[in-house]
Amino acid sequence: MTVQETAKIINAFKIAYPRYAEQMQENKQGMISLFAFMFKDVPYEVVNCALQKFILESPYPPTVHELYKEVMSLTKSDFPDEDEAWYEVARAIRLYGYYRPEEAFGSMSEIVRDVVKAIGWSEICLSENIELVREQFIRLYVIARQRKEQEMLMPSALKRRIARLTKGKIVNIFDAVNTGGAVNDK
Repeated sequence: MTVQETAKIINAFKIAYPRYAEQMQENKQGMISLFAFMFKDVPYEVVNCALQKFILESPYPPTVHELYKEVMSLTKSDFPDEDEAWYEVARAIRLYGYYRPEEAFGSMSEIVRDVVKAIGWSEICLSENIELVREQFIRLYVIARQRKEQEMLMPSALKRRIARLTKGKIVNIFDAVNTGGAVNDK
């Protein structure tokens, strides 16, 4: 979403929530900068639909978090659901068994493969209680899928900031917002 499109979203806030229009006008530039930064990689139409849905459901203007949750609810991922994911595992066990893990991993989607590796291929194949393993797999899979879905919508600038943080290069959010995420590596 561009800065101009973000301005349209903020103007829609003021129209939909006239009680808060004065407060929003005082903070308009800051709101535009923050929302533009946070929704930079999300298409305008998706954010606009999420806002329309939110307006119908809430008498208060959305925070970035609330609008982000609406965007998440509207954008369905291509990840398999829990049953489909477990089917990939069961199929790989049946076709490749314990002795051909690399071929089994090759037959799985990335997220299913990651969860299977976290549990352990041999533990899954040799388990005497496959229902318990299935429950563990599903529990881990749901968490992994949620993380991937959130990561997909996370602005690329924020992903870069997080990568810098993990490398010890701390970036101030105000600098990131004011520069559109382009922060000097010092």
